[in-house]
Amino acid sequence: MGAFVLVAFVVPVPAGLVFPRTSWPLHITLARFDSRDTVDVVRARLDVALPVLLGFGVLIGPDAQFGRNASVPVSLVDPEPALQRLHLAALEALGPQVHLPGAQHNGPNYRPHVTHADTRLRPGDKFRIRQAALVDMRPDNDPRLRRVLAVWESA
Repeated sequence: MGAFVLVAFVVPVPAGLVFPRTSWPLHITLARFDSRDTVDVVRARLDVALPVLLGFGVLIGPDAQFGRNASVPVSLVDPEPALQRLHLAALEALGPQVHLPGAQHNGPNYRPHVTHADTRLRPGDKFRIRQAALVDMRPDNDPRLRRVLAVWESA
């Protein structure tokens, strides 16, 4: 079973980008999922749903702490209906055949955020969601790396 995440990078990236799991570019997670389907099947499901929903702006809200023991600093994304529609469309396109770890954080409980890294976003920052990217969480069975498998640009 493949482990994947669909994200919106703050700064668009190219397909094929490989990075260490400890050095994610700033992003908003749209959906985290496991699938027995091939990457081509997953990509085909998302091809129809994503491009028409991209190309909107988001506003960064206050900081918060997520994760075990509230140890992960994040910047919340202010509520944005277009982002919620993108999240729900991705889940619908992926369908019931995928497994959603942390399913309790999807749908109406989706809390978009940008995890702080070497850099971070500040309250009041704005950026456009111009791209969605499919990321392999274990490329070549190496859990230390991440690989961008596909990108979709705004139509």
